[in-house]
Amino acid sequence: MGVLTETPDCKIYTKKCRLSVNPAFNYVLDIQKLYKEDCLTDLEKIDAALEVLVRNSWNLRLLNPKERAEVMEEIAARFIRTKKRPEVKKNPVPVLDFEEDGDYIYASFMEDYRIDLIDEQGRLPWKKFLYLFNGLSADTKIKQVMQIRQMELPRYNGKNAKEIQEINELKSYYALPVQGGGGQSGLDLLFHTLEGMAKR
Repeated sequence: MGVLTETPDCKIYTKKCRLSVNPAFNYVLDIQKLYKEDCLTDLEKIDAALEVLVRNSWNLRLLNPKERAEVMEEIAARFIRTKKRPEVKKNPVPVLDFEEDGDYIYASFMEDYRIDLIDEQGRLPWKKFLYLFNGLSADTKIKQVMQIRQMELPRYNGKNAKEIQEINELKSYYALPVQGGGGQSGLDLLFHTLEGMAKR
C-alpha cells in the first residue's frame, strides 16, 4: 500500500490486549537518544520506548518481555521504518543530526510549510515528518547546512586560496560534534536490537 492510499491506523492488537500508538516525531527522536545510552539493557530500552509510544501503556503489564519486544518490532515496522533508498555516495562525515540541528530544522519547516514543529509535538507522525523533511527545498537553512558539510574542497590552483579558506571556515562553523553520529544512528541501534532479539 502506498503513502497516499494507506489509511492511518495507530492500533496494535495482541492476543492479550489492544494498544494505541502515538508515533509522533518528537517521541521517536526521544527514543533515538534513548538507544544511544550504554547504561540500559536492551529490554530496558524497549520498555522505556514503549512507555513513550503507547498511549494506554498500562496494558503493557499484560505482556511478557518477548511479547513486548514483538510489539516494539511491529511499531518500528509500521510507524518508524521507511523505505531505504540506495546511497549515491557514502559521506565520511555526518551531515545531519536531528538533535544538534533542531533549530535549523524548525526554521526550515516554518519557511517552507509554515509548520511550527513545537506546536506539532505529540501530533505530527514520524513518517510524515520525514516525508516533509525530505521534501524541503534546497534554499532552506537545514538543506544549505547539509550541503556545506558535504561540500568538497576545490583543488588549489594558485589563485583560489581565499575560496578554499572561506569554504573551510563554513565547514568548521557548521560541523557536527564528533559524537553526533548522524541523523539515524539511534534508530539504527533500535532496529539492530530488535533484529537481535528476534533471533533469540
